[in-house]
Amino acid sequence: MKKKKSINDNKQFVDNINLKSYSLGKNKSILKHANKFLCMVDKYDYPYLWTWMGFPIIQLPADMLVNKEIIFKSKPDIIIETGVARGGSLIFYASILKMIKKSFKVIGIEVDMRSHNKTLISKSPLSKNIKIIEGSSIDELTIKKVKKYIKKNNKVLVILDSNHTKRHVLKELNLYSSLVTKKSYLIVADTTIGLLNNKQIPTKRSIQLRKGDEPLSAVYEFLKDNRNFKVDSFLNGKLVFSSNFNGYLKKC
Repeated sequence: MKKKKSINDNKQFVDNINLKSYSLGKNKSILKHANKFLCMVDKYDYPYLWTWMGFPIIQLPADMLVNKEIIFKSKPDIIIETGVARGGSLIFYASILKMIKKSFKVIGIEVDMRSHNKTLISKSPLSKNIKIIEGSSIDELTIKKVKKYIKKNNKVLVILDSNHTKRHVLKELNLYSSLVTKKSYLIVADTTIGLLNNKQIPTKRSIQLRKGDEPLSAVYEFLKDNRNFKVDSFLNGKLVFSSNFNGYLKKC
């Protein structure tokens, strides 16, 4: 009796992912419901409930999973993140890179780095690949310190997750966009705030934000004058349950 040939359905499987991701991103009704649900779980500090290797990560799981996909696909040598908090995301990015690269650096920038958090990060087995720069992400001295770690042919990915006011984020976009390498990403966190009305916006922030004075407004203004960056509609399509909707900018 002849064995049946196995059917290679990989292409069909990937094509379906692409089709559904793009179409999902166009469904405004689902996006509206997803954002309503995010607001409902915010009173339970939902983004604060997750950890990675024992470190609080303070992100939505879906956002971190997409960041993992980006890291695996683009394989950056340098990841720069503004806003460190308790360090979970730095540990996460370093652990992913550790599996796919021998040499890399994750740079975290924090204006208010608590000593106990810094100590815990330093005790991690990944600490040799992590560098914390203390200071404002938009300070010239901070930028100079960051650039010292970037070599000529390094692939660079940038994640902006510090002060979320429009003015600050726009300044970050203009400063750090030049560091992002071609086909890599400039990720802007908490853009979903721009899709909510002022009564829905989460209150557990370092600064109380208002629609029009948040990251998404900064992204749209930045894109007007920066045609070499585009919103990745594939990633944003499947990320309906996200803090970073329309915040994944790919450099062309």
